[in-house]
Amino acid sequence: MSRHWRIAIDLTLYATLIVLYALSGTVVSVPLAVAQLVPLVWRNRAPGTVLAVISVATAAHSLLGMGRAVGYLPVSLAMYTAATQRSPVVRWGVCAAATVLVTVAGAVRRGPVEGGLLAAVALTVTWLAGVERGEHLRERAEHLRERGERRLAEQAAETARARERLARRLHDSLAHTMTVMLVQGEALRATAELAPADRRRLDTVLQAGRDALAEVRQALAEEAGEAEGATLTGRLDALREAGLSVPGDPAAGLTRLPVAVRDVAARLVAEAATNALRHDGPGTTLTVTADEAAVRVTTRRPPGAGPSREAGGGGYGLRSLDTDVRAAGGTLTYGPTATGWRVTAEFTPAGEAPARVERQDLG
Repeated sequence: MSRHWRIAIDLTLYATLIVLYALSGTVVSVPLAVAQLVPLVWRNRAPGTVLAVISVATAAHSLLGMGRAVGYLPVSLAMYTAATQRSPVVRWGVCAAATVLVTVAGAVRRGPVEGGLLAAVALTVTWLAGVERGEHLRERAEHLRERGERRLAEQAAETARARERLARRLHDSLAHTMTVMLVQGEALRATAELAPADRRRLDTVLQAGRDALAEVRQALAEEAGEAEGATLTGRLDALREAGLSVPGDPAAGLTRLPVAVRDVAARLVAEAATNALRHDGPGTTLTVTADEAAVRVTTRRPPGAGPSREAGGGGYGLRSLDTDVRAAGGTLTYGPTATGWRVTAEFTPAGEAPARVERQDLG
């Protein structure tokens, strides 16, 4: 569902609830009615907090004499949203506390059956529906991720074959021919008796040949880097479809790095993005910044999500890239922050000793 449709549906839902409250005679206390309705606007951003506020307001309103079933709709909606969350604190703790609070308030006001039992059954059914919906969303995200990875693997294989064909063509034709020309030219310069003017002309030709051969090699390196960037863009697009938020174009930002390290930087970003969605779920935001010597990947968990499932471990499978980063003369640091993870790969100039991979608590 697109964001615009979701906003339209939410606005329609809020308007309907307000009308029902106004026409049904549910409202006993206007401030408590407002406390039941208004927090729903933020139920997707802070589901645990919203459910806690609405459940307290609903319990208080019920004790004051709220006698219409429509009065339980706001807490039911908040319960449904909270039950879809990955965080066990929200899904189990907050939901259970809200159910107990509203049930007790209903039992005190209207009796154990018509008040307490009715509220308990309604909220439990709503909670079960939310849990099922959350599992469905996570399974769908995992399916989309796997399908995207298969598609990207096929694209990467085709890209690799195209690059190999191009490299073979250039080396077997243009580069080979230019090398023969340079060798013959050097032999002519070494053995023939040439006038000074002719020797200068030959030197000019040889230098032009060397420059052209170097440009061919540079073009091959740049083509490889562009192909890797295209693969990264495709992979991030697939992850966006599965629920990962990735502002901007990270692949374009990697062009600031030297050609020699763009490949490992692109794979680093792709690995971090894939695992961010896997460990923290849809709604996770991934930000990539790069300059001439480093690439930084920062993730932010969705509101209401608990700690990453990788918070105590290696994190995002980065150890599998340790060898590649160090081979490129890089230093890899990573670790948890207050809201997610941060990964930094810094590349030192050629010839300097690369540092070992480090795990840091970036709090």
